[in-house]
Amino acid sequence: MDSILKFRKKISSPISILILLSALNLLNYIDRYIFSALLPAIKNDLHFTDTELGLLGSGFIIAYIFVSPIFGWMGDRFDRTKVMASGAALWSIATSFSGLTRSFNGQLITRFIVGLGESSYTVVSPGFLADLFSKNARGRVFAVYSGAISVGSALGYLIGGILEPRFGWQRSFFVVGIPGVLLSVLILFIQNPKRGVLDTSSTDQLQNDQTKKQFKEVTKELFCNGGFLSVVLGYAAYTFVVGGLAFWMPSYIVRYFNISLTQANLTFGGLTVAGGFFGTLVGGFISDVWEKKRGNAYLKLSAVSLLVAIPLFWLSLKAQNFNSFCFILFFLEFSLFICLSPLDTAVISFVRPEIRSMAMAWDLFLIHLLGDGISRTLIGSVSDNSDLAQALLICPWVLLLAAFIWIIGIIFFWQPANWTQRELKLPHLQSHRGFTEGTLFRENTMPAFENSRLQNFLMTELDVRLSKDRIPVVIHDQNLKRLIKVKKKVQKTLAKDLKSLVGAPSLKEVLSSDLVTSFINIEIKCNDFKYHDLVNEVLRVVVELNCANRVIISSFNPFVLRRIAHLNPEIVRAYLVSHMGWRFFVPGHILYSALAHPHMLNIEQTHLTQWRCGHFKKRKIPVVAWTVNDIERAKELLSFGVSSIISDCITPSELKALQA
Repeated sequence: MDSILKFRKKISSPISILILLSALNLLNYIDRYIFSALLPAIKNDLHFTDTELGLLGSGFIIAYIFVSPIFGWMGDRFDRTKVMASGAALWSIATSFSGLTRSFNGQLITRFIVGLGESSYTVVSPGFLADLFSKNARGRVFAVYSGAISVGSALGYLIGGILEPRFGWQRSFFVVGIPGVLLSVLILFIQNPKRGVLDTSSTDQLQNDQTKKQFKEVTKELFCNGGFLSVVLGYAAYTFVVGGLAFWMPSYIVRYFNISLTQANLTFGGLTVAGGFFGTLVGGFISDVWEKKRGNAYLKLSAVSLLVAIPLFWLSLKAQNFNSFCFILFFLEFSLFICLSPLDTAVISFVRPEIRSMAMAWDLFLIHLLGDGISRTLIGSVSDNSDLAQALLICPWVLLLAAFIWIIGIIFFWQPANWTQRELKLPHLQSHRGFTEGTLFRENTMPAFENSRLQNFLMTELDVRLSKDRIPVVIHDQNLKRLIKVKKKVQKTLAKDLKSLVGAPSLKEVLSSDLVTSFINIEIKCNDFKYHDLVNEVLRVVVELNCANRVIISSFNPFVLRRIAHLNPEIVRAYLVSHMGWRFFVPGHILYSALAHPHMLNIEQTHLTQWRCGHFKKRKIPVVAWTVNDIERAKELLSFGVSSIISDCITPSELKALQA
């Protein structure tokens, strides 16, 4: 018993589980694509038409997609190790039995059972891995896990190419089926991690009471999630191409380059290993780095990789020389597989941790129903009526459709940046330019900020501009006329003169004082393109005083926030919105938000309704309302789900009393 417990503890480490699940994913794709590798031999022996061969491929997909939502629902509620283990054993046994039948109906049944087993494993394993690794590492983790897809697919072709001439296509199925049964037993020994344990943050608390939602409710939630749907629909178009390419490419090589089946499988398998594996690893690494700096990297990288793949696909089908074809095919495989691990991460990032298995299940259902479930038969049918080359020319247009859908998703369903500074928690109330209502203190001055601290505020909002001597100073207006009735521009006045004229302190003075609030919301006042100097100087002060973990930087200018994300992505960023209404939901304004990629939105409070607050809450976008001076309105907004409000006259004690 002790030895079993020790073994279970050892095999349950995150790295060990990643290796085990990746190994099973490898076998998953070997079993799936050895059928494609043996396709010409099966055709010659059993005399199936291309349409019938396409239907066998689709039979696997039909089972795969129609049972996946059921396994997804089970994976969110029952022991995930048992679901994965039973699926792995089932598909492995069914693969072996594929070599025992020579009829079309018999082959269709075995492919159906293989799809049934693989779906139960595939829908559960990504969410299982996500609960073992933080979001910042998931791109690389899924690069390893998804890297098994390209390697497994390639090994399917390579093994098929090696085994078929020696043992025949029937015995080849037995060789690849046995290892999966053995690995499925190991899964029963690993421990289940708690769902969503690594996803709790200061701005996104898990809703454990929602985990018991019924199948229908969770499905409705997913299909109302525009970000999730944009990823999945583009993924379906991508799968249409990748599935069709993988299924028919060995046959294409045999027919158009007068190459033997063994050499075709070895060539295509080798190119898939090289291009696919390195493409998957590169995609996982780049997406993690890009996500940390700019956000939405998983979809952005996916769209870019397909835009590169489209001309390569055209060139590969036009190549007359086999060596040229192989050279182009390598880079085509590389570009197609770059987006493989980012896509799985993107699907998971748009949904709650408690429903990840269901999300993956519906993802698999849709991408295969609309993707390779159609493409294999459609390409085979077109090939029967014209030729295979003409049939494959459909694929570049479908890739263009996938890239277009993802670009729309990036703009309309942009995601907030990850909340990087865990120490910085949004208080329910912030003081606006220092707490000045009912006092003799002037806004944006040290006495006002010190008074905020005395009133028990935890955060103060202030405005920053650049003085003539390039010092960030705390002042709202571009001109001093409102404050002292003198027309004098801030950018043409020295910092010391601004201090003497209107009491404007430098940003450094505020951040270095122990008498101000713990956290500072810095609004950069710059609505044109001359913002580089101001941003650089503000960041210099923040870094010099080691204040990155206690400041938020906000701006109406999305390019200001984009530059901050590039220079110092660890600082929390807020995009300011003053004109919302219908204009916020047209492409122009949404595009600004996508460009800025902030951690939150600071919205003028008159534009916030319960519906809009709920809309942002569902998308996990924290909202700060400004400027709220009516205490009943403040209470209402907080009940709508607003994370924080900025006020001139409401004190924390008054708000606390009202909430009580």
